[in-house]
Amino acid sequence: MDAVALISNRVGAVNSTLHSMVDRAREVDWVTPVAPGTSPIGLTLWHVPRTLDWLVNTSIQGRAEVADSPEFASLPDPQTFGFGTGLTPAEASSVAAGVDPELLLTYADTVHEGVEKWLGSLSAEDLDRPPAGFDDRQQTRPAYCTPAALAEIEGLGQLPLGVLLMRPAVSHLLMHFGELDTLIQLSG
Repeated sequence: MDAVALISNRVGAVNSTLHSMVDRAREVDWVTPVAPGTSPIGLTLWHVPRTLDWLVNTSIQGRAEVADSPEFASLPDPQTFGFGTGLTPAEASSVAAGVDPELLLTYADTVHEGVEKWLGSLSAEDLDRPPAGFDDRQQTRPAYCTPAALAEIEGLGQLPLGVLLMRPAVSHLLMHFGELDTLIQLSG
């Protein structure tokens, strides 16, 4: 399996796992944190496709995000909440309260489809270079350039594209699924 195919496979696994997690979480409270210091389940579920949308569309490609489509206007506002990093507990609960499960899955599938198409245009050599303009693109939304949000992504812009994709777009999101699994079990 080549490197691009491997990344594509893992990105697909993230989307598939999101569907599974949303189904498992349908009967639990998405807004109230299950334990002190944790994020609400709805925020974390929303954060998964938002991270991929932000990373690939804004930070790497410098193009409009899927979240900006009128179809997804009733999901939490990316202008206010970014991709779910550096939020206060009140903001996190507000995001979680605004997540509709069906619309979230449609959004996630739309993001995934676009990312898969883009990945199909890459070569293995493309994965070896850092994306030009990554750090500058964090200025495109106020929510992306708060001190708390910038602290969460510090140093990512210097990573080669392949490592960047495997880090926040795959391993970071898979880590959240472990967190979600525990929180769903605790809330049941």
